[in-house]
Amino acid sequence: MSGEVALTLAVSGHSCADPRHLGFEAGPAMRFPAGWALIEHPVQGAILFDCGYGPSARAAMRSGLRWIYRRAIHACSSAHTDAGQLLRQRGIDAGQVRLVVISHFHPDHIGGLDQFRRARFVAHADAWNHLRELSWFGLLHAQIWKELLPDDFAARLQLLDEHGRRPLPVDWSGLGEGWDLFGDGSLHVVALPGHARGQIGLAVRTGDGERVVLAADAFWRREQLDRDQALPWLTQRLAMDDAAAYLDTVRRLARFRDSHPGAWVIPSHCADTLAAWRQRHPSAVLDQATGEDDLAAQEVATG
Repeated sequence: MSGEVALTLAVSGHSCADPRHLGFEAGPAMRFPAGWALIEHPVQGAILFDCGYGPSARAAMRSGLRWIYRRAIHACSSAHTDAGQLLRQRGIDAGQVRLVVISHFHPDHIGGLDQFRRARFVAHADAWNHLRELSWFGLLHAQIWKELLPDDFAARLQLLDEHGRRPLPVDWSGLGEGWDLFGDGSLHVVALPGHARGQIGLAVRTGDGERVVLAADAFWRREQLDRDQALPWLTQRLAMDDAAAYLDTVRRLARFRDSHPGAWVIPSHCADTLAAWRQRHPSAVLDQATGEDDLAAQEVATG
């Protein structure tokens, strides 16, 4: 590995939704890739920002209430698109992943954690405490599936809280405060509240000088950064922890984008942003698109 930070975007699974759920006009269902990212750090090694769907998520979605979730959003996942499989394209074994930064605890972001048995985890204390305090019904409403967490998850978890927050360097002005993950200025964690309690993103300065904010589910489509408006009522009820905080976060990210020409703000689920990144960095995308990646097809294949 060189002495510079390298960023690769990746996709493990996808879902679909009615565009009206995001406040757009009626039209064909939108496809949302379950995105995550690989950061190759010259000292810290392989780091992931989330990991998409994966083996545990697929198993959970085959029955019960998780099956209803799958049918409702047309969630799809295949073994050949699992994070562990895709990393092999970079010559990286799952056991080499040192750290997974968890933006929030929804299944399309943590569904493959069980592939990384040697990794440490980083999450916001608010997200973890919220998960621990919720009743079974609260977990259902928040779409948090505790069974996706490895048995020793808590022992490998590092929490970020308000005591560690500091003003970000001038390169990241407009994002507010954050956490310098390694103390070397290479990766800064930023708070992105709204969609989920304790949601965080990651600000990355790549080796070629690009500034990238991995924005998780702060928004879903890049057009939303130019639409200063609340989400539809039903989406707020079903997919928001704090609707007012969501708007504040989107406005903050839009101001950052506008004041830093050339910077990237990359949500986890925007196919157009992924395509634009691929066009600029053809070798910095990990995915294996296929017409056979529906979970139901996998169930038939595996019996």
